[in-house]
Amino acid sequence: MGLTMSHRELIKFLETNGFSFIRAKGGSHQIYSNGKYTVPIPVHGKKDFSEDFLRMVLRETGISKTDLIDYLNR
Repeated sequence: MGLTMSHRELIKFLETNGFSFIRAKGGSHQIYSNGKYTVPIPVHGKKDFSEDFLRMVLRETGISKTDLIDYLNR
């Protein structure tokens, strides 16, 4: 995959896939849910998320890798 994503890009991607902000957890995590899946997204300033973290998010949300690649290629 060889991908990285910023915090804002990941949030926009989740929102386009039906996820919405639920709450902030201690100021260092934001919780997003689509009613079926819930995923915490850490907030670490301008640091990009690694490919491993993105894979974990896809696994926890049920979103396919193809959807992520299509989103990034638009």
